[in-house]
Amino acid sequence: MAIFSSLASFFNRHKRKIFITSTLTVSIYFLFNHFVIKKFRDYQNALRQELIFKQQIKQRFIQTQQDCYYTLLALLPVLTTPVIDYLPVELITHVLRLKKNNPNGQTAAGSVTGGSNSELTTDNLNLLDTNNNPQSKMTVYMNKSKVELWALLKIKTITRTLTLIYSISGLLLITRLQLNILARRSYLESAISMAGVKSTNNDINPHDNYLIEQSYLSLSWWLLNKGWVNLNSIIEPLVIKKFESITPKSELSIEQFDLILHDIVNDISINHKQTILANLFPLNYDDLVETLFSTNPDLLVQLEISDSNLNKLINETNSIMLDSQSGFFDLFNSVVSNMLNTLANNLSLSMNNGNDIAAESFLSNANKTFKLASFLAQLSVQNFILSDNDNLKLEDQVNEEDDIEGNNDLTGNVYINNLYLEELDDFSAGIYSNFE
Repeated sequence: MAIFSSLASFFNRHKRKIFITSTLTVSIYFLFNHFVIKKFRDYQNALRQELIFKQQIKQRFIQTQQDCYYTLLALLPVLTTPVIDYLPVELITHVLRLKKNNPNGQTAAGSVTGGSNSELTTDNLNLLDTNNNPQSKMTVYMNKSKVELWALLKIKTITRTLTLIYSISGLLLITRLQLNILARRSYLESAISMAGVKSTNNDINPHDNYLIEQSYLSLSWWLLNKGWVNLNSIIEPLVIKKFESITPKSELSIEQFDLILHDIVNDISINHKQTILANLFPLNYDDLVETLFSTNPDLLVQLEISDSNLNKLINETNSIMLDSQSGFFDLFNSVVSNMLNTLANNLSLSMNNGNDIAAESFLSNANKTFKLASFLAQLSVQNFILSDNDNLKLEDQVNEEDDIEGNNDLTGNVYINNLYLEELDDFSAGIYSNFE
């Protein structure tokens, strides 16, 4: 009992101090819980939100690059079919075969007109001009000598190959540029909306915004319809210059042939930079007006509004393409070089009977020579491989957990699928992550 009485007297003597101490302790606890622990939890939530944000950006970025791939494949026939028709390599080859089989300029009409037993001559070919028969195009070639036809075949085949490479490379980059700009813009607007912040674009009708985005994407019309023609006019004189002294019977190694093509590419890169860029996208105002007039004439008025969304998209695209620091033109040249390397590899395989070249025999194969005529025949085949978009396996999807270069499971155009360039991913990531 003495213990309890002593404790009671102790509490009676120090009850004020005990009360104050207890109050301070409880207060400090609640303050610590409210501020420190709450701040810690807020920090955890912020980290969690940041991780979610980064994951969403990564997923959307990967999806956007897949969209670029499929969009490019969908547009390939639109781009390549006119190029192939414009440079009728197969028709010239067919006429050469006719002349070879019939030195006197005559052959069975059935090979052209579908079964008639009459003789096919230059005279009755002229009659085809009055009919809407595709074979009427043969007339101009039937009037040429074999030497002239071989010279034409040489120039047109090589020009067509380079025109396809340049046009497809340009379409690839323009598609990536446009889709990444739009994807970033869409994600930023959705993020602002989720945050409850009023967007500067809230006053724009969603349907009008959709039309503006579609109009912006349709600016690739310039390359698909006009640009490649102008690219062809740049390439062809250089092909004539470089191959003028090389006859179809001349012997070349694959390495020598590849070096000549790279010489042409280097010449274009040094002397025609601005012209090349202006034919990938309508950088010039008159070209822009022509493109919009041909695709979305109702939106021409948007060009007169300096701060319109369409003008903002166009200005950003122009800025990236023309800014030397963005490296757009350097990347374009890298894509072209990559396609030329794929072409050289394909030529090496096909001209060596499709056999893989062992490492120890690579040097000897590289020095093996072939007639230029053999190169021309293989280039014609490669042109259609370049244009191919039919063997894509749509069921092969890239898993979201794959890295950015996750197109390894896709089969399709070997020239496009071989474009595993780190610079290409860096370029796309730089556009997508530019939230300024």
